[in-house]
Amino acid sequence: MAPSRLVPRIVVDASEATTLWNAFAGEFLAGAAQTAHWFACWKSSANSDCLVAALLMDGAPVLLLPLEVERRGSLRVACYVGGPHANCNFPALLPTLAIAQDDLNALFQALHRARPDIDIVTLSRQLPELAGITNPLMQLQHRTNPNVSLAIQLDGSFETVLNRHNSKRKMKKHRHVVRRYDDAGGFKIVTAASAAESRNMLDDYFAWKSDRLARAGITNTYEPKGVKEFFHRLFADETNAASPRFQLRALEVKGKYRAVLGKSHAKGMTFIDFVGIADDELVSTSPGEFLFYKDIEESCGSDLAIYSFGIGDEPYKRSWSEIETPTYDNDISLTAKGRLFSLYLGARGSVVRRIKQNEKVWAMVKTARAKLRGQS
Repeated sequence: MAPSRLVPRIVVDASEATTLWNAFAGEFLAGAAQTAHWFACWKSSANSDCLVAALLMDGAPVLLLPLEVERRGSLRVACYVGGPHANCNFPALLPTLAIAQDDLNALFQALHRARPDIDIVTLSRQLPELAGITNPLMQLQHRTNPNVSLAIQLDGSFETVLNRHNSKRKMKKHRHVVRRYDDAGGFKIVTAASAAESRNMLDDYFAWKSDRLARAGITNTYEPKGVKEFFHRLFADETNAASPRFQLRALEVKGKYRAVLGKSHAKGMTFIDFVGIADDELVSTSPGEFLFYKDIEESCGSDLAIYSFGIGDEPYKRSWSEIETPTYDNDISLTAKGRLFSLYLGARGSVVRRIKQNEKVWAMVKTARAKLRGQS
């Protein structure tokens, strides 16, 4: 008997979308930003124009692609829900069933019929695989994103991990910083266990990040309406979960938060989604790096296989990481305007990638950006 054909369906209602995630016939794979909770929080807080493009078999989901629609000039663009905050993306899917390119083409054709106003679907910063399963969207034309994802293999004890990454220097620095914190009144690592703790950690993080981005001349992606509310809801709701997918941790010294990181989990992996530090009398101790050290140490005692620093290439990440994973973008044009915009995105991505691959040029760009922003 021939297998049932995959049927595309476009879902707009948030509760109906949540029902679809719950209807997976078995354990599904998904990037953290491609989950029901992320979708519902973003749709209610930041952008009501969200939908799920689904492939179903016998009424049950095989693939879910959560999208938000935004206006960019004269175009309407659909992208992963969460925009620039959605990283290491991977569509929600049932890993036991194959999805063909023809199925994906039918899905985007159905999207065009349901929303003819959408000019292009841009799917950015995607992982090529998750837990050994290939991202089916890699069957479509794609390009390499300028940003890589850096990660650590958590195979064995923390000592094993340290020995791969200049353990003597790291342990010496760690002992020195512990003494500094003890002299300052003592430290502890705190995991947000209530909505109030979650809110306090995020409020500090948002304030620190706003200041640092302003000084660097970088647009603050937390400022658009509803974005901060989204993160408050996302993390507060997870504090009561038995196995939270989203989690906040902080370094507290003398009763004050000095560093905060937000992390997410997906099938044996943890991803660092963001980190911020206080620019105060202890900034010279590198509180963010200290928090990473303690978080990695604790993660080695868990069932996690991979500790990912997420998107972005920074020296502190390189000092730990031995896994470098490229990320990929898809541009699926649905109109003539969308095809033109796709050419622009491809050209722009190529230029940005070349700049970031040249350390000297990239350093010059960051310096110039900060100076220009400071003059404006």
